[in-house]
Amino acid sequence: MLMALAAILVGCQPTPQSNVIGYYLSTWLGTQPPRVSTAPPGALTGQVVDAQGAPIPGATVVVAQVDGAPHTARTDAAGRYRIEGIPPGQYTPAAVAPGYAERALTGLLGLPKLMTIQSHTVTTAPPLVLSPYAPPRLPDNLATAVALRTTSAFTASTDFPYVATADVTAYAFDYAGATIDSVRVYLPQGHNPEQALPLLFMVYPSPVEDWEPVSTAFAVERFAVVAVSPIAARGVDAEAHAQDARVVLALAQAGAFGAAVGVKRPLALGGSFSSAVLARLLRAAGNDLAGWVTVGGLANAFTAAQDFYAGRITAPPPYELLAPAFGPPNLYPLPFLMYSPVYSAGELPPTMIIHTAADEIMRIEQARELEAAARAAGVPVETYYYEDVSHYLGIGANMTDAGREMFYKIVDFARRYGETP
Repeated sequence: MLMALAAILVGCQPTPQSNVIGYYLSTWLGTQPPRVSTAPPGALTGQVVDAQGAPIPGATVVVAQVDGAPHTARTDAAGRYRIEGIPPGQYTPAAVAPGYAERALTGLLGLPKLMTIQSHTVTTAPPLVLSPYAPPRLPDNLATAVALRTTSAFTASTDFPYVATADVTAYAFDYAGATIDSVRVYLPQGHNPEQALPLLFMVYPSPVEDWEPVSTAFAVERFAVVAVSPIAARGVDAEAHAQDARVVLALAQAGAFGAAVGVKRPLALGGSFSSAVLARLLRAAGNDLAGWVTVGGLANAFTAAQDFYAGRITAPPPYELLAPAFGPPNLYPLPFLMYSPVYSAGELPPTMIIHTAADEIMRIEQARELEAAARAAGVPVETYYYEDVSHYLGIGANMTDAGREMFYKIVDFARRYGETP
């Protein structure tokens, strides 16, 4: 009711701002966390098809409770699904399939098509139509089109894994109405600029400067490190950040950062919020990445929202209202599905999952969900689960024994799965 009122105040489709207002109102009125019906459950059936009406087998269909808890099913050879055990209420089904974009069931004016679930009753949904996933086309002559430019050059030092220095070049470019000035390239100091190195592609969750010790440490291990971090202009729009990162990746592979960066497929690394960015990049970049590492990352945005509403996690600024900003997951499941790689795990490259059991920002259950989904899809998976207070890969004053071991495990994984020029 409150969310519907907020939506009317700002237009037909709720905005992140109206969603947050509704969250604050419901908190003030004492209706948070969201209440889920305890009546006997019902079921939902339907079919997933393409634009020509042909069935799509192997699609994952999701409906989520108001608190985020997901209920899922896979489509059979005829594209049909049946989801059992759904609490009574109203839901918008959403689906994704290999090679297809995420899609929620919509009706008139693109508004959510709500399915009412009743106890002991099977509800049939209209067909859910998926379209092939097609990321935005990048411009020709990319470096020129985005006005790639060098903004500074300097050196950075590290005392781990040993005392050494890296040469750093900072870049900026213009894309999709914003200036992305958070690109850094790290090379071992004095490296021959014509000699290509294996590439590590770092997508950091906070300003790239904060991660300079990490980037430098990997550079002195004889990697070319291309790093990028979110810019303020994109806010918490992980899809927009992912497209920025895709431009950086394409520039690197086109040689725009110099011959030392190489043109082979890199290994990518992200953590926390940037794991959501990286998950979208994996969909957009396709086979342009040889593997990825997720550190303290998001795997299932539905269960993360459930943890948030249950008070099991504490999201730091500026992400503390990210789950409410997406809207009620039972009505607007699409953003949650987009940031849930567990449901498109079959498209993942070789995967390394790192997580601490002490993580209070993103529970280790996220990592275990992703591991199970990737293994079930036949994706090569390696894990490093540890007991520590760190949510991230800390190098420098906060270095721990687990952090040292984590670093070398990533280096080993990168050398085995990253492509050598």
